[in-house]
Amino acid sequence: LPVRVLAVHGAGVQPVGLVDVQPMVHQQDGVGRTVPHGVIHNVPYIRMQGGARAILCDPAVGDIGLIVVCGRDISGVKANRAPAPPGSFRQNDMADAVYLGGLLNAAPQDYIGWVGGDVHVQTTGAFVVQAASCPIGCELQVSGRWGAQGEVVAGGIGSGGHLHPG
Repeated sequence: LPVRVLAVHGAGVQPVGLVDVQPMVHQQDGVGRTVPHGVIHNVPYIRMQGGARAILCDPAVGDIGLIVVCGRDISGVKANRAPAPPGSFRQNDMADAVYLGGLLNAAPQDYIGWVGGDVHVQTTGAFVVQAASCPIGCELQVSGRWGAQGEVVAGGIGSGGHLHPG
């Protein structure tokens, strides 16, 4: 069922969070009158994750995505993040939904992805790398504005205006 995200709880570098969503397809009575659905609160969302590694791209307010409604009450699993018996005899209820994001949204401003045969990283913020090492096995081309004089600075030494002995 397509939904719009109204609130996001617990995004970022922490366990996967929850969203409040509203179904976008209205309810309809026997004579064709429509009524919007109410808000579904605390719906867990999907994050691409394997073990301790994840790609963080949490939903944002206004996103459109899908919910999948589980066949049984998942409240015990949500509370414990572990196998649990159903919390009630409830079946096929929207309160037991899981959010799958990224449907019918506008073009992104920030992204990481394959465009043609190349990998592109586009961000309106900083590109931060924190690693034990960062080997680069290719020709490195640098363009744009770097350092105080428009140059690459490494170890406090600029690339354009310094001299080598000899």
